[in-house]
Amino acid sequence: MRHDLRLALRRIAREPGVALFTIVTCAVTVAAATAIFAIVDAVVMRDLPFRDPGRLVWMWNARVERDRAPFSILDLEDYSADSRVLDGVAPFTNWTANLIGVGETERLEGLRVATNFFAVLGAEAAIGRTFQPSTDPAERSVVITDRLWRRRFGADPAVVGRSIDLSGVPYTVAGVMPPRFTFPFRDADMATPMPIATHPRRPQRGFGFLRVVARLRPGVTIDAATRELNAIGARLQKQFPDEDGKKTGVNLFPLQAEIVGDSRQLLLTLLGAVLLLLLLACANIANVMLVSATSRRAEVATRQALGASRGRIARQLLTESIVFVAIGGALGAAAAVWLAPALAAMIPGLPGLEGIALNTRVAVFVGAALAVCAVVCGALPAMHASGELQRSTPPTLAVRRGLVAAQLAVSLTLMVTVGLTIRGFVNLQRVDPGFSPTGVLSVQLSLPPARYSTVPSLIGFVDRLRPRFEAIGGVRRVAEVSLLPLSGLLRTEDLWIVGRPDPPPDAIPQAHLRFVTPGYFDTMGIARASGRDVSDDDRANTKPVAVISRSFADRFWPDGHAVGQHFRLALGPAPIEVIGVVSDVKQSGLDAAPTADAYLPLRQMPASEASLSARMYWVLRTDRDPAALVDRVRAEIRGIDPDVASSSARPMQEILDGARRSRRFNVLVLLLFGAAALVLSGIGVYAVTAAAVGRRTREIGIRLAFGAAPADIAALVAASELRAAAAGLIIGIPCAAAVARAIAQTLFRVDPFDFVTMLAAVGVLGIVAGVACAIPLARAVRLDPAAALRERA
Repeated sequence: MRHDLRLALRRIAREPGVALFTIVTCAVTVAAATAIFAIVDAVVMRDLPFRDPGRLVWMWNARVERDRAPFSILDLEDYSADSRVLDGVAPFTNWTANLIGVGETERLEGLRVATNFFAVLGAEAAIGRTFQPSTDPAERSVVITDRLWRRRFGADPAVVGRSIDLSGVPYTVAGVMPPRFTFPFRDADMATPMPIATHPRRPQRGFGFLRVVARLRPGVTIDAATRELNAIGARLQKQFPDEDGKKTGVNLFPLQAEIVGDSRQLLLTLLGAVLLLLLLACANIANVMLVSATSRRAEVATRQALGASRGRIARQLLTESIVFVAIGGALGAAAAVWLAPALAAMIPGLPGLEGIALNTRVAVFVGAALAVCAVVCGALPAMHASGELQRSTPPTLAVRRGLVAAQLAVSLTLMVTVGLTIRGFVNLQRVDPGFSPTGVLSVQLSLPPARYSTVPSLIGFVDRLRPRFEAIGGVRRVAEVSLLPLSGLLRTEDLWIVGRPDPPPDAIPQAHLRFVTPGYFDTMGIARASGRDVSDDDRANTKPVAVISRSFADRFWPDGHAVGQHFRLALGPAPIEVIGVVSDVKQSGLDAAPTADAYLPLRQMPASEASLSARMYWVLRTDRDPAALVDRVRAEIRGIDPDVASSSARPMQEILDGARRSRRFNVLVLLLFGAAALVLSGIGVYAVTAAAVGRRTREIGIRLAFGAAPADIAALVAASELRAAAAGLIIGIPCAAAVARAIAQTLFRVDPFDFVTMLAAVGVLGIVAGVACAIPLARAVRLDPAAALRERA
């Protein structure tokens, strides 16, 4: 073996071109494959850091209008008491609070959780303690994440037991969670107990506000649990038709899948693409090494004459391939250590990326990839050079052409994947968000609830802050809105159209509510189709009014006469007059369907909505760079109240770009893979054509000597060499079609049977193959017949 290794290293010096191509190709593809697999492993494959995480599910109320709705307290208690499939339910709600007195005031995302929350998850604190079922739910304690502990408290272990100010209320830090711990809401950094038994919403069966994580009993499947819970839901629907008429049952989803969301399919698409690229690289390396092995016939014959067996020769050549692949693989794995975190930084917001590492599972993947590379790249050259494929020339050439066909089939599949992904991203780019983001700065505020718990106090703050914002140089318009577009947050209410019969309980429609100040639509660049904007004259003592979205108007007044009509909301019995219609706005996501939006004046906000103080958005339209206003905006806020947190201040263009970021990442990476596939395919076609031309040098010389035209020579050789390319493209079409069907659901408005994309991919690969074939053909037609005959004599 030592002798074989020495000979393999000597070959690097003898054939540096082949060695360099093999090592570099292997290093690049292994680095890409390892980095993508490490990300997929961290986000998709690695279990959540909970006890028996496979039994954890996110439990949603299924309603007529959506499949993911929160529960009311009474409904959840009925499900928990009557079910035999649940081993515990842990309700929680989102919560925000201002961290005061630890540097600059910062708004923190958090959860209010039932005291059994951590017990159901099966999670323990790294420092201190979590809440237990026996914990007093009125206890003012908080459990924080590792990232918050490090970012705001300098990783000080003494923080446990320390009192911190959250929106003017003292809380004691009970514990710090481990680094990999993730709350169901990924942005949440803390949790505090929620008193379920004394909650003011407890008597309201129809009011759903609880999100729920549940643990299934051992051996219970999601399907079985769903069937039993749906039976309970059907009973509740009949027992409480007014409150539960629209609730059709329960939906259960694996907790990890819910936390990861759509990113799972996007990452798996990338992993599939990089594996195709790795397979393509293996075929290319094998082809190049097979051509190299062909040139070593004299060396192999000498070894056989000196007594070497075919097995001994095959082992030597296979060792050379393994050495080349091992060097390339080692370089690739080393590069992946840097590349994986760099790629992860381009896709923020995914759980697990902070703990990305080349762990045992990734090491096994690298080892398996290198083993496949070594076998695929070394077996055929070893068999050929040792005589197994050397009985005649045609079989060897057929193998090389077969590899070219396989390369082009894989390349076509990868190119179609790239094309469809680009088309989906272009479709997403063309989506009109319904507002004009250019020159708009958004600011999210969180007001201390102790001082802003009533509507008058909230409106008073707005009235004091608005003129300060308007006085900032370059600011043209200012407005406030309760929920920002693309924030992913929603506030819905049942609605009834005045003058029409009330629908049955299971068919009551809903409106998406937003409370705004005058000028919001002009500030955001939302087009007004008819009617007027809300004004400062729309107050609590005037008639209730609303501006509605185009989808709202078209659904209930398709004749185009929505202005002047009236509807009622579950907020109160007073009819609300429609005073205007504006264009639809993408509130939840660019790929989401239009919603029936109702914009209500902030001054007519009911007392039950005073919790708006915890999450208030301002938008400022300016002639300057919006980002340049951030410091001045925060200074004006501190001038009103230094305890108001304004940590989230971003241009709307940045928010819009963020809605496309994960898909943009996929497009960029797949484009790189596609470019690599084109290069590798071109190299493969070139290597085989060049070898074929070299083998046919004597024949070409004879034909030229007898007067054959160069064009005839080129056509003759091309006809035989391009057959493999054509066969690969033909084989690749159904393969690409199958992959297109599999990934179409992850793309935006893309037809998996996209003829244009398929034709373009075939055309691009055909051109690359033609160019790669033309280079050696050009040399062939310029041969000197006499020199060609002497060379092969």
